[in-house]
Amino acid sequence: MNDALLSFILLGFFLEAHLVFVNVIIGATVLTVAVRYLAYRRKDEGLNALARDMFKLMVVTDLFGGVWATILTVYMAAAFPSMTAIFTKVDFYPVAIALVGILASIPLIAAYWHLWNRISPRAHSALGIPLAISVLLVPIGFRYLFAELDYPQFLEPGFEPIDAFSNPIYPPLIAHTIIGAVDIGAFVLAAVLAIGKSPKLEGVKMSLGVGLALLVPQAIAGGYYFVTLEKYAPYVAANIAGPLLGFDSPSDLFYPAFYAAIALTAALGLVATYAFYAAMKGRVAKPAVVSTGVLAEVVMVLMEYVNDGARYPYMFVSGDGGIPVDQLINQLIRMPAATIYVALASTLIFTVLFGVVFYYAVVRRLLPEE
Repeated sequence: MNDALLSFILLGFFLEAHLVFVNVIIGATVLTVAVRYLAYRRKDEGLNALARDMFKLMVVTDLFGGVWATILTVYMAAAFPSMTAIFTKVDFYPVAIALVGILASIPLIAAYWHLWNRISPRAHSALGIPLAISVLLVPIGFRYLFAELDYPQFLEPGFEPIDAFSNPIYPPLIAHTIIGAVDIGAFVLAAVLAIGKSPKLEGVKMSLGVGLALLVPQAIAGGYYFVTLEKYAPYVAANIAGPLLGFDSPSDLFYPAFYAAIALTAALGLVATYAFYAAMKGRVAKPAVVSTGVLAEVVMVLMEYVNDGARYPYMFVSGDGGIPVDQLINQLIRMPAATIYVALASTLIFTVLFGVVFYYAVVRRLLPEE
C-alpha cells in the first residue's frame, strides 16, 4: 500500500469520525429548538424538560465533534497542504461562512443552556433561531469543499472565488446533507431517550416520527444528488453505482457498500416503523429504538465512504480524470508508511476511548434517573 493511499485512508477515517458526531449535532439542535418552541406555545413543562434533555445530547456531542474537527483540520493541513491552500483560496467565501457559524454557535450554545428557565420562555425560544442558523451555517459552508472535489471549478479559465457559489453539485449535496443530518440526529435522539429505566416515551415518539417522515425526502435528495453527479462527475457516479445500474465502474471497492447502505436504509425504515407503532401504543421497544440510532449512523458511514472514496485515485475529479492524490500530499515532509500506520493505530485506540467516554457521558450521566 503506497503513501498516497494510506494518507487518503487516514483522511477519510478522520472525516468519518467527525461526521458521526456532526450529524447528531445538527439534528439535535434543530429538534431541540422546535420542541422548545412547542413547549412555549403549549405552556407544556413536559416538552420543556424533553427539549432540555435533547439539548444535553447536543452539547456533549458537540464537544466530541469539535475534537475530531480539530484532528481532521490539522491532519489535512499537514498531509495535504496543497489541497488546503486550494480550499483556502478557491472556497474562501464558503469557508468564511462556516467559520462564522462556528464562532457564533459557541456563545449561542452557552447562552441557550445557561439562560434556560432564567429568561422568559418566549425570549428563550427566540434565542433558538440564531442558534439553529449558526449550527447550520457550518455544513452550509464546508459542503462547498466537497462540491469542489467533484467539480473543480477553479480549473476553468477566469475563475473567481465568488464563482464557488455557482457549483452545480452543491444544491443537491447540501439538501442531502441537511435532511440526512436531521434524520440521523432524530434516530440517535430516539435511541438515547429510550435508554434507561424510565424511557422518555414522548421524546421517543416525536424523534421516531421525525426520522420516519424524513426518510422519503432524504431518498429523493439522494437521487437528485446522484443524477447531478452522473452529469458533472461521471467518474464518481460510476464508482458509486457500479455494473448493477449499467455503469462501467473503475473500482469494485465502493458500489457494494452503496447497495449495502440502501439495504440497511430499508431495514431502518422497517425497524423504525415498528418502534414508532409501539410508541404510539404507549410502549417503548428499546431494542428496536436503539437499533434505529445505530442503523442510521452505519448508513451514514457507508454512504460517506462511498461518496468520498469513489474519487480515488483522484482527489479533485474532472470528468473521467482529475488531480491524483499523490500530487497533493506533502512533498517537503514525506511521511513513511510506518508513521502513517502508527497514526492510524493510535487513532483507533483513541476512538475506542472516545466511544467509552461518550457512552458514559450520554447514557450514564446525560439522562440520570430521578
